[in-house]
Amino acid sequence: MKFRSREKLKYMFLGGLLTLAGFMFGNMNSDTTAQSGYETIDKLTVRELIVRKDIRVMSDDMNPRVHISWNREGGRVVTYGPKGKGAASLLVAEGNGVVTVQGSKEKTGASLMVNEGGGVLSLFAPDGKARIVLGISEGDGVAYLVDKLGAARVLKP
Repeated sequence: MKFRSREKLKYMFLGGLLTLAGFMFGNMNSDTTAQSGYETIDKLTVRELIVRKDIRVMSDDMNPRVHISWNREGGRVVTYGPKGKGAASLLVAEGNGVVTVQGSKEKTGASLMVNEGGGVLSLFAPDGKARIVLGISEGDGVAYLVDKLGAARVLKP
């Protein structure tokens, strides 16, 4: 009778040691990756989505289509044309709203800015400089043209 009890205690002790060792080894590395890479979901319905980083929508060939981002200063939504060329963006920062349109060479073609003082519409030449500007300054409308040499001509009402 004693022999069987001693044999059972040995097996129970050995089983306890193996269980303790498995527990300790299992908890040594807390970084566990359950899945890696991307997963394709054909259709997804979400009632509320909270995202803590940027949202990027890519085409099938991995070119950007839409990029939504934000930081402490404001938010930005950018939409891209075919093959990621050309873009239109909407930016809000510290009470100012800006809408820009870029061509295929990523140069701004037009810009509309609104702030507390009014609004400004600017049209840009291929060299990236504003050539036509329409705006409101101190309650009055202002328009000016800029030639190739950089000289501005103000148009008065």
